[in-house]
Order: sequence, then C-alpha cells, then structure tokens
Amino acid sequence: MAKKTSSKKSGPPRKSSSTVKREKSLKTSTRTTVQKKKAPAESANRAAKARRQKSREAVALYEKALKTLQRRNLLTASDLFQKLIDDFPEERELHERSRRYLAVCRRGSNPAPNPKTFEERVYAATLALNAGSSDEALQYLKAALVEQPDNDHVQYMLAVTRAVGGERSAAVTHLGRAIELNPDNRFLARNEPSFAALRDEDTFWQVVWSSSRPD
Repeated sequence: MAKKTSSKKSGPPRKSSSTVKREKSLKTSTRTTVQKKKAPAESANRAAKARRQKSREAVALYEKALKTLQRRNLLTASDLFQKLIDDFPEERELHERSRRYLAVCRRGSNPAPNPKTFEERVYAATLALNAGSSDEALQYLKAALVEQPDNDHVQYMLAVTRAVGGERSAAVTHLGRAIELNPDNRFLARNEPSFAALRDEDTFWQVVWSSSRPD
C-alpha cells in the first residue's frame, strides 16, 4: 500500500524584516507628505481669515474716528486716526484718509471761510453734511471732484450727499465709482446710515453686495 504523501498548503512568501521596514517607512513618508500638503493650505486660509478680520476692525475704527470728527471732538478724533495708522500698517488706503483728517484736526475746528485747497473743501463738506446742509456740501464736493475726479473718498461723500438729498440714482452711481476705486468702501457702505433710503433699490444691493436685494 502506497504511503500518502502529506502536502502542506503553500502561502505567500514571508516578507523579510527589511522589506517590512521599507514598507512602513514608505507609508509614513506618504502620510507625512499628505500632511505637509494640507498644512500650507490650512495656514493660508487662517491667514486670509485673520487679514479679513483685521481689515474689518480697521474700517470700524475709521468710521468711529470720522463720526467723532463730525461731532467736532477734534482731540479724540485725532487720537483715533493716529491709532488706525499705528495699529493697522497694512491699511494704506485708510492711512491716506486718516492723515488728511489728522491735518484737519490739527488746524482747528473752523473751516476756512473760502475753502481753496482740496483738504479744506472736503472738510467743509464734512461739516456741512453734519450740519444738515447737503446743498452746501455738494457745492464743496463738486469743486473737490474737479481737482481729483478719481478720489474714492470724494466719490463716497458725493454718494452720501446725493442719498441725503433724495437723489437715489446719482447716489448709487457715485457709490459704485467709489467702490470701483477702492473696494474697502463696500464695507463702509453696508453700515452707512445715510444709505438707508437706498436699501430698497436693487442697484444698491448689486453695487454693495454684488447681488440682488433679497425678497
């Protein structure tokens, strides 16, 4: 009687310890590479979010300083404008405006009898608006616009003046130009009390939010 030969099932060859180590090393390297790729993207997103937040803080401080100036509290306004310049060095557009108003604060509370320089006209227009005289403000701003037609601050103030005077279409036109020249004006406009009458206009929402007015 023939002997039965026992046969063991042959499995896959065992991996050597060096092969196992190489595979583990490869997996670790791949995982590290993926993590490295994610890290810069996450870091960039956090940095962009922080910049947006800081920009909003700068705009809020500028609005506070401007309102303080309009109330003719020159000392406090001067401090606020200086704080904006010191604490937000990246906000160059707001720096230009703040320095202009700082010069106004240092000259005193009374505008020149016959404003002749650009700064004097803008300041006189600011005081006229604060006093409720939109016609007088418009006169000064028109003169300032001739001198600097692409000044976004003048365009923004013209939008405010036209809105206060009930000229909605003209107000939106000036506002659109102000935002085109300086997108930061978009954030100012969203919280501008003088634009309350424009919030029923689809064109206003398209300019400020780049979308139609919600139903």
